[in-house]
Amino acid sequence: MSDDSDELSDLWARRTSLSEAEWTRLYHLCRAVLDARPDAMESRLVSARDPAARRALRDSFFVDKVLMPAHSPGRVMGSELKPWALLGFYANWLRDQLRARGRNPETGEAPDADRTADDATEVPGEQRADCTIEAPDTVDDRALRSSARAFVQRLEDWAVLYLALHFCHGRERLPLSRLHTMYAIPSYHYKARQLGIAPPRGGYGDPRDFADTLLGEWLTASGIALEAEALDAIRFAFDLLCLEAFAEHDRRDPSPAEDAS
Repeated sequence: MSDDSDELSDLWARRTSLSEAEWTRLYHLCRAVLDARPDAMESRLVSARDPAARRALRDSFFVDKVLMPAHSPGRVMGSELKPWALLGFYANWLRDQLRARGRNPETGEAPDADRTADDATEVPGEQRADCTIEAPDTVDDRALRSSARAFVQRLEDWAVLYLALHFCHGRERLPLSRLHTMYAIPSYHYKARQLGIAPPRGGYGDPRDFADTLLGEWLTASGIALEAEALDAIRFAFDLLCLEAFAEHDRRDPSPAEDAS
């Protein structure tokens, strides 16, 4: 699997200039990753008993988010890919498909008629990170990746655990209470607020209210404004942060508490 992962990363990095045979290989590698870890959201779009429909979803994702962007002039794209990041990209695409059909990505149901537009407004910290593929025009991909790596390397173990195993998409997400039990993290909810992944009751009234958290301070120091107009840049920053958090978590390989059940 490691060899396939390395090959996937190599082809992904060169996808603007692949031969037809290499595109075919990249397609099969991507499909192998998606087929090995089916996303539950697929069943909210097509019947779970229709494997052909599921295959069609995965093929549509490949065309929309892998093939077409590579052939779009002037498109800025990230150059690094790992299997868990591809799973995150696919989950984000599935959410977009559900929203386009007027459905709640978490339940697959139509939204509550009483819900207002203000209720649906996204602000940093109110949801877990998802993954996108393209960097917004306002973001310096390399500088932001370096900033994310340095930030994650400075974090204490509990914060790396919170990012890699709770906040970021692409691996199994564990509830904070479960991480508290597994790793004996004291004041676990307070720490989540300190990091910026547990908003106060009612959410952050304004994105700038997020500024005093560790994530908010990192975004600001990285030149990303904490305002609604910068949400694309914030999401992309979180994507890069998650890639670095996964790598840092694997490097540290923190051990659960001995008495964790």
